[in-house]
Amino acid sequence: MAKQAEKQATAPAAAAPAAAEHAAKKRFPLKMIVAALVVVGLEGGTVAITMLLNGGPKQAAAAPLISKKVDPGRLSVEVPIKSAKLPNSRSGQLYLYDISVVATVREANAAKVKKLLADRAAQVEDHIRAIVASADPKSLAQPGLQTLRRQIRYQLGQDLGRHLIRKLLIPKCTPFRAEF
Repeated sequence: MAKQAEKQATAPAAAAPAAAEHAAKKRFPLKMIVAALVVVGLEGGTVAITMLLNGGPKQAAAAPLISKKVDPGRLSVEVPIKSAKLPNSRSGQLYLYDISVVATVREANAAKVKKLLADRAAQVEDHIRAIVASADPKSLAQPGLQTLRRQIRYQLGQDLGRHLIRKLLIPKCTPFRAEF
């Protein structure tokens, strides 16, 4: 019993220093708040002094525009090549592709290209139809239709002359299932 009485007497004595330590830790951090306020005040003062010394925004001088005269022969015009619904069954199902092909040519060569297209219309249409019919479905599903553009541009270069076509555009290439 005496041992129990000693344990009870030492337990409150040991709890007293722990309570004093806990009270010391719980004290309000006044030094830290004062230090933070001093830092914020110094930062605000630095910004205010910098703005006063700078004097505000400065005026910017813009250089005058220099316009160049454009040679009319270097301007591009669009010449429609073909607009049709062409078949492709390479995927095992028949699809009709509603396709439009347009070429950009120099303005100086536009009349020559239109005349060549009129003279060789059947040949050009046949080559474009053959390219679309034999094209892989993956190349017809490309977002930019790069493979199809490259093949048609090469063939038009062979038919009309390589130096005449600047760029080939395919503004419309929409697939439709032909069989149900």
